[in-house]
Amino acid sequence: MIRSIRNSALVLAQASLLLSLAACNKSADTAASAPAASAPSLADLNNPKAVAKAVNNTLPQGDKATPLTSYRKLDSGHQVMFLYFGMLNLPVPYEDIAEVYSAEYARSNDSFQRKDIIKALTPRIDQEIARAKASPYIMLEQSASNLLERYNFDKKSFTIKEMTSNDRYTYFNDNSRYTLGQTNATDFSALPVTDETKAREIEGYLSKYANLRMEVYCFAQDADPSARRVKLQVMKVRLFSPSNQLLAEM
Repeated sequence: MIRSIRNSALVLAQASLLLSLAACNKSADTAASAPAASAPSLADLNNPKAVAKAVNNTLPQGDKATPLTSYRKLDSGHQVMFLYFGMLNLPVPYEDIAEVYSAEYARSNDSFQRKDIIKALTPRIDQEIARAKASPYIMLEQSASNLLERYNFDKKSFTIKEMTSNDRYTYFNDNSRYTLGQTNATDFSALPVTDETKAREIEGYLSKYANLRMEVYCFAQDADPSARRVKLQVMKVRLFSPSNQLLAEM
């Protein structure tokens, strides 16, 4: 979750810095994969959401040309934890990681035994963090009967419920300490389906409460230590039928 900025001085400092950066970078080349971001205006100084959006625009941007086969599936809270520390670039707190990663360490009250466990785990933890840092393109999968709202005839699209706000976050039950947030979820909140036959098919699944599967492809942009959260940029969304047929994508 992207927390609201409560301190007005901090808001002013961030916004002013962003305005300066925007002015300095006006003539710089824009990466082909990253859309041009408009600079925050003075009217945005007291708008925490506007400032947060501007801050997110300064984060590294994913390359849309990256093939989907290069995205690795993320389905464990431990994977989120390793990605978090890979993005954080700070000294690794091995004891904190061992508390949730090793049941033996968490159960032990013997300080010598715990030290031995940390020593044994350190190379593996380092390897997992390095692997996660080297693979910032990830894929999240969700299967449920209530992923979408009913068809919007005016917009010719289905609303993806989990993407109607950039303030939402998610986690895995095996390690809920480390979470995932999406900086641009609202850009993907409406799944366009202009073909009426396909829209009828999807609506039919929704009316029958059938489980649809959704793949969300993301780029890990940053780590937020205040919330133990990895910030993700959504790159692509794909919707599949119960029989695993592609229904829609954007």
